[in-house]
Amino acid sequence: MKKSYFPKNGIWLKGNLHSHSTVSDGQLAPEDLVKSYALHGYDFLSISDHNVFVPHHELPDDEIVLLTGVEHDIEYSPDKCTHVVGTGEVGKETTDYVCKRYSAAELTDQRLINMMHNDGQFVMLAHPVWSRMEPDEIMDLDGFNAIEVFNNGTEHLCHGGNAETYWDLLLRHGKHVFATASDDVHVPCDLFGGWIWVKAAARSRQAILEALFAGAFYATSGPSIDDYGIEDNSVYVSCSDCREIHFVTYPPRGKSFFAEDGTPLTQACHALSGHENYVRAVCIDAEGHAAWTNPIYFNR
Repeated sequence: MKKSYFPKNGIWLKGNLHSHSTVSDGQLAPEDLVKSYALHGYDFLSISDHNVFVPHHELPDDEIVLLTGVEHDIEYSPDKCTHVVGTGEVGKETTDYVCKRYSAAELTDQRLINMMHNDGQFVMLAHPVWSRMEPDEIMDLDGFNAIEVFNNGTEHLCHGGNAETYWDLLLRHGKHVFATASDDVHVPCDLFGGWIWVKAAARSRQAILEALFAGAFYATSGPSIDDYGIEDNSVYVSCSDCREIHFVTYPPRGKSFFAEDGTPLTQACHALSGHENYVRAVCIDAEGHAAWTNPIYFNR
């Protein structure tokens, strides 16, 4: 029996959940940011300026679905911080808490996440490598929906954008956390390097948010994933042309596949042992760009 991880019905929508405008520390005005993403074929965008929650009703939404976001940052030193991005509920004009920059003396990381979670936001831990977060600090946190497995902006800054190892540490300890890829755009060169594809019931704010909370999406910096799921006790994935496909499992190790004789891989499958707590897939193209599925969990 074949069971896809993605919903049977719906449409694929391309979007970015982490971006900055001149409202905080971005170089592009909100209207220019929206126009750039719309012209580049994006279906939705969240403008998540620092420590402000701005719905941007003045911007047109006929070409792109605009979500309301916020990025909160707690600074511990010039080199260490915690940043958390939230995507707000449809129709909310303000947050239920005081939306401002909080100091480390006012809030712990966990209390910040709790506030955002209780406000109904889709909560995402941003660029933990760039933030210089320690593994135990991340492991102690609960209540966030996703971690940025890839952040294009911090990758450009200092090769600090890939958090795949941190994600696996969370998964190995039984935390059900999705993965996103984002631009975190501040300057024009940050654009269009990390995004998600959501399988939503409709091209609307509510449908996109419902798909996010359900995990009906995948993260990518390039490749596309057509399908992913379980068939006859094996995990399978089909994708655009890739040089590598990896199935990551725990506690047993998964399986890697590599293109041979110049023929790209477009699909792969791996027989499961029956002892896995979760399985996820990574597809890497000829240029080294990756796409990450969310995990399939098993009750072992």
